[in-house]
Amino acid sequence: MKKLRNRIRTAFLAGLAVLVPLFFTFFTVAFIVNKVDRVIIPILFDVLRKLGTPPQYLKHIPGMGLVLTLIFILMVGFFTTNILGKKIFQLGEKILEHIPFIRGLYTSAKQLVETVIFTSSASSFKRVVMVEYPRKGIWSIAFVTSQAKGELKTHFPTTSLTLFIPTTPNPTSGLMIVVPEDEVIPLEMSVEEGIKLVVSGGLIQPSATPPMPHEGETS
Repeated sequence: MKKLRNRIRTAFLAGLAVLVPLFFTFFTVAFIVNKVDRVIIPILFDVLRKLGTPPQYLKHIPGMGLVLTLIFILMVGFFTTNILGKKIFQLGEKILEHIPFIRGLYTSAKQLVETVIFTSSASSFKRVVMVEYPRKGIWSIAFVTSQAKGELKTHFPTTSLTLFIPTTPNPTSGLMIVVPEDEVIPLEMSVEEGIKLVVSGGLIQPSATPPMPHEGETS
């Protein structure tokens, strides 16, 4: 009975892990587009009308809110990737972090978005491994980013790997280490499964894959 309860609990948490980000993304995008359509576009049309724009160019087109939202996101992205924009953004973040209720909402939303971006960009990871860190007897989940090259390679007598060890539950932060390849344990799970394992704090674990038989072994 206990085993059944554990399986139901694991399945429920796995379902939440899949559905919550989807619903959050859908409702957030729908809310923003709806607000742009109902609030921003009328204001924009009013300004253009006062500037003398002919009425035939001020017709509402379905989906215009989505287009304007994408343009706005790009503009904010370009602004915050230059030095001045980054400084202004960091100042705004510090102000938000000192407002009690807003701080919690902003931090949670930021971590969620960073996790989504991290997951979508995780294709740069080669595979999932375990590495003995931070001390002997304790093993951490890590992602192989590449083989050590150049100056890093010269300090190791054998092949070495650069690893990213993420934090839980926000995998966008962590640390990079360089270790000899023979000191890591390769895992069969995919990178996506590894990310789910880290984000869930170990609650969502992929099923074990039977080890491949060595050459010469018979079944």
